Amino acid sequence: MINFLERYKVIFSILFYLASANKLLMNIAELERTPALILKLICIAFLSGFWIIVLLDMILNKLHDKTFWILSMFFIAFMAPVVYLFRRQKTLREPARYSI
Repeated sequence: MINFLERYKVIFSILFYLASANKLLMNIAELERTPALILKLICIAFLSGFWIIVLLDMILNKLHDKTFWILSMFFIAFMAPVVYLFRRQKTLREPARYSI
């Protein structure tokens, strides 16, 4: 699943920020009608699913600065998943080329 997200990272980044902006605007306008509520729930489900997939990928893979990435998911949750998708290949640890 993360490979699919990584392949289309620009599209998912745009969708992530559109969904979060939509959720924010709906909270500000306090829209509680049924169609607005359904859209709000869809946005929350998309954001939560995206966030959980990225967090699980961080936990299951060997990364440089793993603690930083996991903590950033909690403290800057609106930015960390997207930045991680763009930096994922560089943060994965390569197998040791030289053995000592």
